[in-house]
Amino acid sequence: MTTHKVGRNDPCPCGSGKKYKHCCEQTGAAPRQAAAANFSVPHSLQAAMAQHQAGNLPQAEALYKQVLQVSPNQPDALHLLGLISKQKGDLATASQLMRKALTVNPNYVEAYVNLGATLQAQEKLDEAAECYRKALALRPNYAEVHSNLGVVLKAQENLHESAQSFIRALELNPNSVETFANLDALLKEMAAPDEALIYYRKVLEISPTNIAAQQGAYLSLSRTVPEWHVPMMNEQNRNQAYFDALKSIIKPDSTVFEIGTGSGLLAMMAAKLGAKQVTTCETVPLIAETASQIIADNKFEKTIQVINKKSTEIEVGKELPAQADILVSEIFSSELLGEHVLPSLEDAKRRLLKPKGKVIPAFGGIMVALFTGDDIRRNLIVEDSFGFNLQGFNKIVSSKHMIARNDLNIELLSDGVAAFGFDFDGEDYFPAQSKSLRIPVKTAGRCYGLVQWMKLDMNGDAKVMFENHPSQTSKVSNWQQCAYLFDAPIDVKAGQVVVVNAAHNRAVPWFWLDKVEK
Repeated sequence: MTTHKVGRNDPCPCGSGKKYKHCCEQTGAAPRQAAAANFSVPHSLQAAMAQHQAGNLPQAEALYKQVLQVSPNQPDALHLLGLISKQKGDLATASQLMRKALTVNPNYVEAYVNLGATLQAQEKLDEAAECYRKALALRPNYAEVHSNLGVVLKAQENLHESAQSFIRALELNPNSVETFANLDALLKEMAAPDEALIYYRKVLEISPTNIAAQQGAYLSLSRTVPEWHVPMMNEQNRNQAYFDALKSIIKPDSTVFEIGTGSGLLAMMAAKLGAKQVTTCETVPLIAETASQIIADNKFEKTIQVINKKSTEIEVGKELPAQADILVSEIFSSELLGEHVLPSLEDAKRRLLKPKGKVIPAFGGIMVALFTGDDIRRNLIVEDSFGFNLQGFNKIVSSKHMIARNDLNIELLSDGVAAFGFDFDGEDYFPAQSKSLRIPVKTAGRCYGLVQWMKLDMNGDAKVMFENHPSQTSKVSNWQQCAYLFDAPIDVKAGQVVVVNAAHNRAVPWFWLDKVEK
């Protein structure tokens, strides 16, 4: 290694940036001068970094310390010695050295990054985020740092900011598996699937062939817009019943308030039938936005107002100009009571509907009957298969089933019985109920349980009805029948009475077998 004597006008080898004569010469730092005469900081630093990259930490550490003996403020040596301290688990020393490096060089991007990682390991999240932001201010297109910041923001529960950081990282480095994995895990934690969908779609704009993002978008969209929306819009009998009910009530000066916009179909029916003003509310932003566009495409935007809020958040005099003449809703589940239908209708009738306003549907009933049939049995319970007794598996299968298929032969062993009825038009409150149902057996057979469906009187005079009775098969349907299985099948005879305990808690109905009377 070539040696040289430090001249008085040369830069001081201590790294201060001053000339030697204005620095260590004045303080009498003879050891530094002597060391500088026989030591090359750049060469030693390069050797230290080579050892560091090779994983020889003790040798690298010794060389960094030698550099700092000659040049105590050398920022690379401070930073990298701090990195070794971090690798050894001495986070406090690592932070101290990296901070000193940044004091010497405030524009040292890598030092900010590694100090951020060190502080993150110490769970000092605010300081870590600040370091990453300073690094990005100096180097905005640093993909890895955007990803690191996303991890910190997630830990701070700033989910949207975290997602935005991960998206930016993927824009800069679309092939980062780690970044997408972190984003995917974050989006699966998001309570609102429509918000997660926005970010999955952004990923797909960056990388259209990302299968995991395609699956994430599918699952988010399925939760945001359940698949039953499409058959519901195409179910002619249901649509006709709503149209006929609206037609029988709407007058030229009628105002309509709808709970649950969906596609905007019922709102447009009301507008087409001559309603003066239709206000409809929808809680899911994506559905509300889409409905608004559909309404505009059909040129009803002047008559129909879509509000992206729950009905319970709508206020008369603000979103709703005045109490409405007609309240219409299609938020019923297959069990009738899901989707918070009772609290929503009670609130709307009390605040948003005129005292003598009309409600569509006017009445809703939960109907049940005893059932049997080989087709339905094979879809709900297992007995023997391939010569083996598999009945034990029924113990871990839910006793309640939505019957999604309409081609199954459901044989009724009794007439339909009205389990519960709700006078939406006439009553203002619907308490929870429990009762005992006595169901006469009409046809002998092996009974597996109860099948339940809904019956709606659309305008209150029994002239416009809708009922998805099990005997009525339909190629397109969204309101399904529901099966409540007994603990075990029972054999019944004509003339017997099956006693069933029935209850609802305002949100869900349920049924249990009590006994069979001979």
